[in-house]
Amino acid sequence: MKDVSARRRHLLTALCLACAGARGADQEDAVFELSLEQLRQVKVLTATKTATPLYATPAVVTLITADDFARYGYLSLAEALAHKAGFVESDDGLNHHFGVRGLNAGAQSASRGIKILLDGRPIAFRGTQQQFIGLEFIPVGMIERVEIVRGPVSVLYGADALLGAINVITRRDGAGQRVVVGYERGGGGRDSALLSGSGALRSGPYWLAWGVQAARADRAGLALPRVSPDYQRYGRAPSSPVDDADPRSLYLRGGWRDGDDELGGSVFWQKQDGDHVFASPNPLLRPPTHVALRQGTAHVNYSRAFGARHSVRAALGYGEGGPASGDLVRTGAPDYHLLRDLGYRAIDGSAEWLWQPEAGGSLLLGLDVLRDRETLESFRRHNVADGTDFQLSQPGEKTLRNTGVYVQWQFPLPWRLRGIAAGRGDRHSVYGRQQSYRAGVVGALPGAWQLKLLGGTAFQAPSTSLLYRTAVQPGDIRGNPALAPQKSRTVELQLASPPSAHWSAALTLYHTRVRDLVTLEQEFFNLVARNSSDSTVRGAELEARYRRDWFNAYLNASRANSARGVNRYTLAPLAQRPEGELFPRDSANLGASATLLDQRLVLSVDNRYVGPRPAATANVLLANQRYTLRGYVDTTLTARWALGGHAHVRLQVRDLANGRHVDPGVGGIDYPSPGRRYGVQYEYRF
Repeated sequence: MKDVSARRRHLLTALCLACAGARGADQEDAVFELSLEQLRQVKVLTATKTATPLYATPAVVTLITADDFARYGYLSLAEALAHKAGFVESDDGLNHHFGVRGLNAGAQSASRGIKILLDGRPIAFRGTQQQFIGLEFIPVGMIERVEIVRGPVSVLYGADALLGAINVITRRDGAGQRVVVGYERGGGGRDSALLSGSGALRSGPYWLAWGVQAARADRAGLALPRVSPDYQRYGRAPSSPVDDADPRSLYLRGGWRDGDDELGGSVFWQKQDGDHVFASPNPLLRPPTHVALRQGTAHVNYSRAFGARHSVRAALGYGEGGPASGDLVRTGAPDYHLLRDLGYRAIDGSAEWLWQPEAGGSLLLGLDVLRDRETLESFRRHNVADGTDFQLSQPGEKTLRNTGVYVQWQFPLPWRLRGIAAGRGDRHSVYGRQQSYRAGVVGALPGAWQLKLLGGTAFQAPSTSLLYRTAVQPGDIRGNPALAPQKSRTVELQLASPPSAHWSAALTLYHTRVRDLVTLEQEFFNLVARNSSDSTVRGAELEARYRRDWFNAYLNASRANSARGVNRYTLAPLAQRPEGELFPRDSANLGASATLLDQRLVLSVDNRYVGPRPAATANVLLANQRYTLRGYVDTTLTARWALGGHAHVRLQVRDLANGRHVDPGVGGIDYPSPGRRYGVQYEYRF
């Protein structure tokens, strides 16, 4: 293992020199906080692509603000999402696999069922549709807010918005420059280090926001949980001695504005670089499989307002991605390993026209196009002794094209109500024509209660990996060219409390039906993705906030009752999962913080409850019996102390009770958590 201690000493020294040399810094509030009324009036963009106050937006939307990141010490987007209503993750040490509202795209999906956007631009690795939202994402210091839309949004964003859309909106100005260094240590010598910088600059009509982040983690020694079907197989040594990760990211965003014209651009690069100890189908190999994927995107956008009623905007982007140095797949053989060939090069563009008449309402017309040339995943066997390669599967390319046209109409109705109606048509070169619809009513009831009644459809297109992948070893996933898109239909009803200075609450009831649900089915020695059944989820979500003087608290709770139809591709009784898999029926989050000593000290406690959840079907079949992973509570304590006007220190204890919970996985394993960890962060602003 590399000498990590020496690197950390150099990083800390460089940081201290930078801090000592900083001059002329403006003092920034210790905590950036919005009142509940200000939160209610925040104009969100993701749900309709028009600036609409949160309370009047025709969608179920939750905000994560810069204040939330500061109060509770979230280090990544994934960590913040794990504390929101309806979101439950499985963390395999490399990717964060989120399910939403009773549905999960799979333990290896890396949240592919959610459309995640960075300032309105998708970040998915196109060949697999996976989302990398851990420490390989942008520094959290860049984030102004995160807009979470649960429910169907394919009308505006097309494929992959099956379970919802998440838009990370970054700061443009007023944030100053900041440098953060952090260190965390847990049991068994496991530790991690973080170094990031971010900020914003403005000069006349020009502005620039920037962020860069690098981290290093050593997670070696985590034991395979006893509940896992393969525990006996690894019973003598159920842990891995090596598990290192080195995630990296860079984000630059800038622009120019003069009157009614605005021109902007962005560059985003990220690298996922880590051992995949709990990879399927070969867990706990020594040394383990290593994943090194990098991708980069560049976008330019232009908008012009024609008076107060009309505006147009257009965007053009390019992205590419593929394996980086060090990416390899272990098979257990000491004399060779496998090298992957996969990647993509994509060009996308969009144009929109927005009309907002004086009488209220709006009409949005849009067009987006995509041309994506993908290198289909293939494998070479690399001989360790002489360095030669042998092609195991035939390489290939596939060009994908899609054109989407959409229209959205928001209009006033009697009795202080507003309506929305929208539709979209997509034409794709592989999965053909798809239609999406959306309709709803939003308004005020007697007593100033807010009502939202919404309905819509969404779809998720199969990735090229699931369509065309070649299996090269037993237990691997083989592509299915006949795989069809998953389609969802959702009805939502939300009732929100009247405006109040100190508290707010919202109750949401929903009903979602997914047709052609994609699951991994056993076929001889391999797994194949198939449209195995339909699934219905009926659920409820409660969200509440309380703020008064120095005290701040939030609560959310979710219940998801899943009912899955008969699996069409198996007669095995254990493979019939009427209650679904991977997702718990109940989950909840509760956090509270106190601001003391004239905002110099912020103390917080953040609790996450995940109820018992059924294991993956693949593991149930291996165990030859059904089993459930027990529920758990994960508690984080945070203390944030301001040092003068430029710096602060944060101390944290994660998994306070050292519960070492287990998340459901596949391939004969389940995912262990790292247990209690102690962390410290130092941030300097100038």
